Amino acid sequence: MKVDLSDETINKLASELVKKSDSFQKLESEKKLRNVKVLLVNYKYLENHLNVELPQLEDDVKLSKYELSLYSLLGYRARSKELMTFVNTILSKYKSICENSVGEGNRRYDVIYRLYIAPKQMTYTTLSEKYSVDDNTIRRDERKALKQLSVMMFGADSLNDMSK
Repeated sequence: MKVDLSDETINKLASELVKKSDSFQKLESEKKLRNVKVLLVNYKYLENHLNVELPQLEDDVKLSKYELSLYSLLGYRARSKELMTFVNTILSKYKSICENSVGEGNRRYDVIYRLYIAPKQMTYTTLSEKYSVDDNTIRRDERKALKQLSVMMFGADSLNDMSK
């Protein structure tokens, strides 16, 4: 079966494919930005993961299936510890950057801290009341902070993602 397409139809199809490609790329880059948010949402759980006692393994004994599972858990713990050390370093540097900025920069760190990290977390509404701004301003601060933290965590790759 042969289908004849006019130049106008081909141009329309190509245009639609480009639009769909752009929206797909935007979704993919937003997923990467959301990874920072997922990390922050789970920050307390990751921190607590490091504080759970695991049994000690004997070095000179052949490992059973149970012990191999424990060995795997120790590997998870080691990777989590490296990740949290990196995240805490980035957050500390971000705090310093924000404290040395003017205007909403200082508020941005506080928004991230109080939404995700503080022992007693706050809501958007509570934060907007604290700073005498609209909820949308707090959400905008959060989005900007997540983008900035993404750059600090993922470097140039995050810039490439944001430009798409």
